[in-house]
Amino acid sequence: MTQQGAKSVFLPLLLLWLAVHAVLLAALLGLKFLLTKSMVLALLLVAGAVFLFARVRAIPRKLSHSPVV
Repeated sequence: MTQQGAKSVFLPLLLLWLAVHAVLLAALLGLKFLLTKSMVLALLLVAGAVFLFARVRAIPRKLSHSPVV
């Protein structure tokens, strides 16, 4: 096999290897960010619902610099 023949064999294999890895990386990152966005959106929706519908009363605290004894 000549030097030119070796280059012509390895170049398509290299391009195929790079293309497969690019597709896998795009799929993994897309899934990661899709799930991350979904989790953040769900967390915001749950937090908003808790904030709107929870009946929590604030407990007044005595401040240390308060003039009332």
